[in-house]
Amino acid sequence: MAYIRKKKDNAYLITVSCGRDSTGKKITRSVTFRPELLTAKGNQKSETAIQKEVNAYAADFEKKVLTGHYTEGHNMTFEEYSRKYLAEYAEVNQAPRTLESTRAAVRLFVSAFGYMTLENLSPLYLQEYVNHMLNTRKAAGKPGTLSQGTVKRRAAVLSAMLSQAVRWNLIESNPMDRVQVKKAAPAEEKPLCFTREQAETFLSILDQPLVYEYGQRCRKDRSGNIRRIQEYQADRSIRLQLKLFFYLAMFTGCRRGELIALTWKDLNFTEGSLSITKSACRVNGETIIKATKTRGSNRVISVPAIVMDVARRWKKEQAAYRLSIGTKWDGNDNVFIQWNGMQMCLDTPYQAFHRIIRNYNAQRPDGAPELPLIPLHGLRHTAATLLIGQGVDIRTVSGRLGHASTSTTLNIYSHALKELDRAASDKLEKALIRSIR
Repeated sequence: MAYIRKKKDNAYLITVSCGRDSTGKKITRSVTFRPELLTAKGNQKSETAIQKEVNAYAADFEKKVLTGHYTEGHNMTFEEYSRKYLAEYAEVNQAPRTLESTRAAVRLFVSAFGYMTLENLSPLYLQEYVNHMLNTRKAAGKPGTLSQGTVKRRAAVLSAMLSQAVRWNLIESNPMDRVQVKKAAPAEEKPLCFTREQAETFLSILDQPLVYEYGQRCRKDRSGNIRRIQEYQADRSIRLQLKLFFYLAMFTGCRRGELIALTWKDLNFTEGSLSITKSACRVNGETIIKATKTRGSNRVISVPAIVMDVARRWKKEQAAYRLSIGTKWDGNDNVFIQWNGMQMCLDTPYQAFHRIIRNYNAQRPDGAPELPLIPLHGLRHTAATLLIGQGVDIRTVSGRLGHASTSTTLNIYSHALKELDRAASDKLEKALIRSIR
């Protein structure tokens, strides 16, 4: 039977005995209950009515405890749980970049409903919270409301947290399982990768100088005199290390962080291969080296001879440059570097990629089509799509990309597989029609 003790502020401590443990220590579960003192009409409740309500709550609490339906989530607030989740799960299991985004989402959740107990986080309340996020404006200076993609990612973090609470027996079920995030309206499809012809064009312009046009302007010389400079054009060659970066991205399908993290010992010039064992990412404003995205991302990739030739040339050029700056060199055998030998910034290849495409589109020959301004990650998609288009089996493509499983590759590149299926259908039709005729 539940033991009831009245505390201060009209609160009641309800305790239920659950027997003893292996050492003979008594096991108890307790909860604090504060009954409503006023009726629905605002009148004072009688002591008898209050006691009846307390006894009913105590009986229900005892039933939940003895039948195994009472969890720690009845008393634990979301803020308390979030600290345990970050310390005991997220910090142990999540990659640095993922952990950073998880912490950012948790801060938002705590500010909104950190005071609530886990048991009181109902599907309806969380649905209202998700709907509110869809109407929340972006950070200061940015127009519009949060994108549905952003809301969906935050909802996924919250769902993962509450799923872990279920596994830890803090709540019986995950209320986020019954929350729906409004689907985004179909967006206008934008090219995420190059076609074969566009890929060939991009590779060809890496050997061509970029043409920059400078408008008329005035400049002050050292003596303080102002002189007018007429408009002019200037050619600037694409740096060899950028050419190597784009070659590797196109021919291996590696992720940006995996390429930035490369050191010279990762390139096997004898075998013509590349070892991927680490990746660079930005966490809290700093670039760090971490493990690859998944266990399957650790891989050795065969690299074409033309790419290895560019790598040899860059290694020789880098060595000469290192001697030229002497003690200013502060590198650590990085393949892709800043001016002082330190690892290249993560934004550098992205900015250079778009600068090259824009420059080509502005200076392209008459009648030549523009190159689409795809994201840098589009080179990875280009590699995968072209491989599938050439009939390379999915397992090989998945291995080169470093996917955890072939199902990931199948899901991402279903469009390329559909084109192969259509081509197979056409070939089968031609073969059968020819035999019939």
